[in-house]
Formats: sequence, structure tokens, C-alpha cells
Amino acid sequence: MSHHSSPPIDGEGERARATDTSTLETILLRIASAAEEAAKTLEEERTAAQPTRRQLATLACRIYDARRTRDKFFDRSLFADPAWDMMLALYCLPARGEVLTVSGLCHASGATMSTALRWQGDLIDAGLMERGPEGIDRRKHLVRLTAEGRAILERYLTRIFNYCPPPTTIPDGAGERCC
Repeated sequence: MSHHSSPPIDGEGERARATDTSTLETILLRIASAAEEAAKTLEEERTAAQPTRRQLATLACRIYDARRTRDKFFDRSLFADPAWDMMLALYCLPARGEVLTVSGLCHASGATMSTALRWQGDLIDAGLMERGPEGIDRRKHLVRLTAEGRAILERYLTRIFNYCPPPTTIPDGAGERCC
């Protein structure tokens, strides 16, 4: 018994080649479409609006304020993220004219003093924030974002500013908005 396949009968080979060609064309069209979408996305990113520092500060403040509002409704420990709260505070509160000290930043984070100080140390070690000069009262050390911390946060905020999808209606038709 031979295991060799016999030559196609009645044009089966041509039909198989035609099917293979059709499948290949479909695959190539899908690849071309995906490449076109990727190019469009890259072009949109390249031409995206560059928000002003004021717009970025406003966005950071809105995020920070929304987190503080949430704390009024839920137990703060359920959604604790002191490092993120500190980064937002370091960016938006000085834009509001507030000078931040080590203890003020602890308070702005919503964490206990010991937890917040640990997180401050982590942010300093990561090169995202620094302790600045002493204030008028030598017991108070000022804190601020490093140039690198500010740049990274501004890139993040710019991405949110440009690419956060517009609100859509909740599917159940309640008429409320959600992002």
C-alpha cells in the first residue's frame, strides 16, 4: 500500500491553488489594514495637541480633587495610593500657590505620617521628588518634584489630556455619563 498522494483529478489542484491564493489575499488585506490603522494612530499621536502647563495643572488638580472627594464617601484605606496622591499634590498644589513641606505632603497624601514618610523616601529614591531648601522656619523642609519627576508626570497628563475617550452613555439607557 503506497502512502504517496495521487495527482489531483479533475482540476482539484487548481481549485486548491485558487483557495490558497484567496486565503493569502485575505491575510495580506488584513495586514495592510492593520498597518494603515497603526500609521493613522502614529500620525494622531504626532499631531496631538500639546497642552499648556496651566491645562496640565488643571487636569492634575481635577484628578487630585476627585480623589479627595472620593475619600469623603469611602473609607480612605480601601483606595489608598499615597505615592500617586503625593505626585499629584506636588504638581497641582504649587500651581494653586501652596508651598509644600514634608509634613504638608504627608497630609496631602491622606496616609498616616509614618506611611507617607516611607513613600516620600521611595519617591526620592526613584528620583521623582526631592527635599528642597529649608523654609523660613528651619524646622520645615520644602518638597518638590524633580525635573525628571515633572517631565514624566507631564507626559502622563498629556496622554490623558489628549487620549482620554469622550464620555459615553451608560448602556442601560439611564442617561448618565461615564468615561
